Amino acid sequence: MKRWALVSIFFLLGIFAGLFSMFYICDHLLGHHLTWSKREASTSNYQVRVEGGIISRVNPLGLNIRATGLNLKLELKGKGRSSDRLVLIEISNLPHEIKVSHHGPGMVAKGGDSLIAVVSLKHRPVEFTLSAAPEDEREPFTFYVGGDSRGRLDLMLKLLQRAYQQRPMFVVLGGDLVAHGLWWQYQDLLELLEEFPIPVFSVPGNHDLEFCGRRSFTRYLAQDHYAFSYGECLFVILDNNWKDGGQLKWLDKTLGRSGFAHRFVFVHKPPFDPRPNNHHCMGDQRFAKGLLETLVKHKVDILFCSHIHSFIQTSYKGMRIVITGGLGAHRKEPLNPFHYLQVRVSKKGIQIQMVPFK
Repeated sequence: MKRWALVSIFFLLGIFAGLFSMFYICDHLLGHHLTWSKREASTSNYQVRVEGGIISRVNPLGLNIRATGLNLKLELKGKGRSSDRLVLIEISNLPHEIKVSHHGPGMVAKGGDSLIAVVSLKHRPVEFTLSAAPEDEREPFTFYVGGDSRGRLDLMLKLLQRAYQQRPMFVVLGGDLVAHGLWWQYQDLLELLEEFPIPVFSVPGNHDLEFCGRRSFTRYLAQDHYAFSYGECLFVILDNNWKDGGQLKWLDKTLGRSGFAHRFVFVHKPPFDPRPNNHHCMGDQRFAKGLLETLVKHKVDILFCSHIHSFIQTSYKGMRIVITGGLGAHRKEPLNPFHYLQVRVSKKGIQIQMVPFK
């Protein structure tokens, strides 16, 4: 009996270890097949298309949209011949001071930290459009960058409180925002982010994608790669945790857009580790090389990275690389205090200040 008991225990432990390994690396195996992001949706009452945001919830009576840029456009078309219905649209993650224009049978108002639109489907066909953008798009302006909190919501709270007081245009979180990609960890993070009327744009980190976390990240925070602009500045966010996945072609096309004086790119893992005898960086060196050459080709001003839990500045062929991983994960060499970056863009240039938490 003891022998069979031991066999049974080892058998169960083997199954548990197998399942744990499968879910731990499932993003590596399944990758973009786990992506949930929706920018178009259709219900029995309407069709909707969004630019500059993702649809996090949708049903016949309403939808929630999270902006993934500073300019958002929405098109809604009613369909069918059902009885009089109202569609409630809630849009979050927009700048505090925005200009809004809309056309069609609907009303738009600010509701707390969100933009609320109510559209009547009584008269068919219904066509409703909405656009939202910052009231003013000019220099100088400031944005914050921080990364690698790994669930340290206390430091995330301090960062958001500082942003609420000083009102940067937006905050970029450089990945590893949750500890292990679990849905309840994302819920805790979202509850915190939704309390502050400052746009927060997220970069996927390797810890965010564990245990099939890509589905939660792309449903509630953002696409795995996307871009937005402000004035003469272009901001691009990539997922460089595993494989290229066609991102370099998209990046080359996106960075090739004209009309921008500055270009900023955000990734989680640095393409290389600037510290001697350390290799905490992208694993796919072919992807890393292609990324660097594409950025240099388009004269990107700064590549922002996280992943290394410190503050490091380096360069590649004249392109500036800034690594910041000070939002709460265990510190690594060179030791720096927990921190975030304050970036100021003006006619005089780009200034970066490392701001330590006290």
